[in-house]
Amino acid sequence: MSTSVAKSSASSKPVTRPARRYPWQRWVMVVAILIVFLVIWQLSSGTLISPLFISSPIAVAVRMVVLIQTNVLLPNAWVTLSQALTGFAVGAVAGIIIGNVMGLLRRVGNVASPFVTFFYTLPRIAIAPLFVIWLGVGFNFKAAFVTFVVVFFFITPINAGLKDLDLDMIAGIRVMGGRRWTVFRMAILPQQVLWITTTIKLAFPTAVATDIVAEFVAANQGLGFLMNSAAGTLDIASLLAEVVFVSVVVTVVIGIVSLLETRWFRWRATS
Repeated sequence: MSTSVAKSSASSKPVTRPARRYPWQRWVMVVAILIVFLVIWQLSSGTLISPLFISSPIAVAVRMVVLIQTNVLLPNAWVTLSQALTGFAVGAVAGIIIGNVMGLLRRVGNVASPFVTFFYTLPRIAIAPLFVIWLGVGFNFKAAFVTFVVVFFFITPINAGLKDLDLDMIAGIRVMGGRRWTVFRMAILPQQVLWITTTIKLAFPTAVATDIVAEFVAANQGLGFLMNSAAGTLDIASLLAEVVFVSVVVTVVIGIVSLLETRWFRWRATS
């Protein structure tokens, strides 16, 4: 009797449908917040705060167009991004390899871990002049400095993530005769995709910022050089135009990585 009552009460409950997702609503909110911020900034410039300190959105946009038309912004941006991308790529590959070696070979990981911690905690800006002494002020200095900073972003998550692998899958592959490379390719590497993409989204902005800091230290071209020159002459419009430009580029790159990450997991789910 009680069972039938429970069933009838359960069946009488309204069925709730999952809420629909409207991605466009998110972008409407983003654009609305951005417009409100720009309007407040424009109205505050010259009234609440002196334009000498914050300029204005219109002045920044005009200055960015001028810098592009005069062939100043894009060539220097390419210098910065090429150095940052080179250092980022080398650091990412090296970090993934070192992290896997430390995670898969536990004795190696136990010995190498204190050294990784030591070099990771070094004050990077303080040792930048050493890279100048060793490599000069050109491309090699910036790319090597970015590599030194980025490599540690990948070592730690890769090494830590190997401790949470799907051991049942690995055991199944080994039972079917799979060797170490097969286990790594079929069980370990696919699970590292999330760690790698997440680390890319954290490390790439740091790589670009590191390269700009290196250009502050010693450079005669690049976005860091332009920013340093603009700050020295109190040209706030040019400084903000360069900052906004590099931020937009980095945001686009992170968006592309996020899109590829989503496509990857959809493909994994369907396959």
